[in-house]
Amino acid sequence: MAETKIPYKIYLNESELPKQWYNLRADMKNKPAPLLNPGTGKPMTAEELEPVFCSELVKQELDNTTPLIDIPDEIYNFYKMYRPSPRVRAYFLEKKLGTPAKI
Repeated sequence: MAETKIPYKIYLNESELPKQWYNLRADMKNKPAPLLNPGTGKPMTAEELEPVFCSELVKQELDNTTPLIDIPDEIYNFYKMYRPSPRVRAYFLEKKLGTPAKI
């Protein structure tokens, strides 16, 4: 059976844009170490991150369990202005790495 080759560039219609982000940490068996406060060396709290990130992003950064996170309407509408841009398949990178992964 011949393998169907995926094109180098895939163009999405506006209706095909994802409505959720994928949170890789939700599916990781070994969760990454928590973000550490450089002053105390202890895990960062939401209150410590809020001066740097908006509250929605803080929730996402600290979430290790939710696999799909809804894209806020304001961001989704912004994406629609600048997309659909092509998704480019990294055939040359796959070959260079000698990986079976589909990048």
